[in-house]
Amino acid sequence: MASQRQGHLVCLILLQTWTWESLGKDSQTAVYELPGQQNVLEFIQQTVKKLRPVSSLGPGNQVIFDVKRSGNGETVTAVTTIIYNKVNVNKGKGYNCKTGKFTAPKGGLYFFSYSSLPGRGTKTDVQLLKNGKEVSLIHSVLPIGSSQLSMRNIILKLNKGDKVWVQLIAGKLWSEGGSLSFQGFLLGQ
Repeated sequence: MASQRQGHLVCLILLQTWTWESLGKDSQTAVYELPGQQNVLEFIQQTVKKLRPVSSLGPGNQVIFDVKRSGNGETVTAVTTIIYNKVNVNKGKGYNCKTGKFTAPKGGLYFFSYSSLPGRGTKTDVQLLKNGKEVSLIHSVLPIGSSQLSMRNIILKLNKGDKVWVQLIAGKLWSEGGSLSFQGFLLGQ
């Protein structure tokens, strides 16, 4: 049952990511322009087929986390490691909610996703770091009075003990309704 719930969580993460990336629009517009149900169902079915190797790792080998930053309109300012304090899932105990860092409990290929919601009209840079080196970046320059939720995905090869975290290096972020999130899971060894 737990494995099935994790599979559903992974599908939801990928579906959310696919929706934002395929639409290439801000979240307010995207809500009204989701693709038809048949396309979404096809995507979920294809994703489940691709995820069979994840569920075949067995309960003792699974590593998956899903965390968010709670807050009602709080802002995060640079230069700060983002601490995600609401832990939905932390199987494998890789995510540390005190440091905001994920430490790989075992080596392998990992999928990561993280988000950014910049303060209105600000230039913002949010980076994903592996052992202190940037491996991915969300860069936003928005007109005054506008804001846009952005998400980024990456697959990384990690050794046991490697650390991955998200850091704000310029601008400010809103922490509204779980808009700042960080997810990851072991794809395979």
